[in-house]
Amino acid sequence: MGLFDIFKSRPATPAAAPAADTVSSTGVDFMAAIEAHVRWKVRLENYIEGTSTEKLDAEIVGMDNQCPLGKWIYGVGGEKYNANSLFQEIREIHADFHKCSAGIMRQADAGDKEGAIDALHHGEHFKLSQRIKVKLARLHVELKDTQG
Repeated sequence: MGLFDIFKSRPATPAAAPAADTVSSTGVDFMAAIEAHVRWKVRLENYIEGTSTEKLDAEIVGMDNQCPLGKWIYGVGGEKYNANSLFQEIREIHADFHKCSAGIMRQADAGDKEGAIDALHHGEHFKLSQRIKVKLARLHVELKDTQG
């Protein structure tokens, strides 16, 4: 079984009503968190291209405690798992991901849309996106194994 296989059979559920088996006693829906961070690529592409229907503010986007995962990291998750080294890695990667996202927005706002797209597709943002997905999946598996 591959790292992401546990998520493949999970039916899609709205963010407001995560599947109970993915939230369990951890307090977070890991699949929804992964999906939300994957969607940032499209959200930023739309922002850069000027086609976004969202009102995004780089100051807010750059804050890692505003999205559901960030609220969990600095809330219940931090209280329960702060001693876990994988959790600590996720906190750092997640903060860097949000700073990088805001930086891409600022780059586009400054008129460097080509550079912003390149940074999004090939730069640090791409690497951070990959890392956050893998680390979240690993933490989900680790916590599921330890909790039964």
